[in-house]
Amino acid sequence: MSKDTKALKAIAKSIAKIGQELENISNLMINISEEDVKKADVLDLNIQEEEPVKPAKEKKEKEKEKEKKKTKTIKKKLIKKTKEPTVLDRVYKVIKRSRKGATAEKIKEATQLDKKQISNSLYKLTKKGMVKTISRGVYVTTE
Repeated sequence: MSKDTKALKAIAKSIAKIGQELENISNLMINISEEDVKKADVLDLNIQEEEPVKPAKEKKEKEKEKEKKKTKTIKKKLIKKTKEPTVLDRVYKVIKRSRKGATAEKIKEATQLDKKQISNSLYKLTKKGMVKTISRGVYVTTE
């Protein structure tokens, strides 16, 4: 026999062995019970990767970033407070100052706003729960 035929026969034998091993493995997998599979899944879930320890510099940098964010939000709040009061603020102040409640006409006289602006602001304030009606057209604060 030539070298080529001997090599081909050796390859064929090794392929046959691999086929038998694959068949054995598939038979073993069929025989595994469902409980074994569940146990294996539970074991896999319990394994957790450890987080690398962060150097102290990174922690300090994060703390500095948090402090910067806090100061930015404080500045934004201060800027908002120094601005002119909104329509809702103006309407709410008028209602809050009135003892027996305020009507749309009283609010209009005090704020110099249009009827549409007043009705919209009253609607929003009632939805927010800041104002309630005690009778038709009379509004009081909920405090």
